[in-house]
Amino acid sequence: MKTLVTGCAGFIGSHLVDKLLEQGCEVIGIDCFTDYYQRGTKEANISTAVKNKNFKLIEEDILEMEKYPDVDYVFHLAAQAGVRASWGKSFEIYTRNNVQATQKLLEFYKDLNIKKFVYASSSSVYGDAELPMKENSLLKP
Repeated sequence: MKTLVTGCAGFIGSHLVDKLLEQGCEVIGIDCFTDYYQRGTKEANISTAVKNKNFKLIEEDILEMEKYPDVDYVFHLAAQAGVRASWGKSFEIYTRNNVQATQKLLEFYKDLNIKKFVYASSSSVYGDAELPMKENSLLKP
């Protein structure tokens, strides 16, 4: 099974990569290592994966890529974290990294015969919800 994980060096992405590799998958990871998090933290997150022969890291911005790898599954985890960044002077960066990058991936893979495209959202879609939150809670973005 050939899999693409965007945001592969993030906390969730790196754990997903490790699990997929444990299951014997071939994993292609994309991460642009933005300065939103310290680079050393993200490098540590994928330190095990980069030693695995079934893992290939592409360090590039999704929006700058001409085409994407031929895969069976896409796990799109790349995003600019934090709802606060979606307002004010960071709005353009947030929109570029979250909306435009997702749209470009969806457009690329929509007519290809991939088995599944999984988009990871954020707890921000639930707004100020009561805890514990549930997946079927009312959305209040």
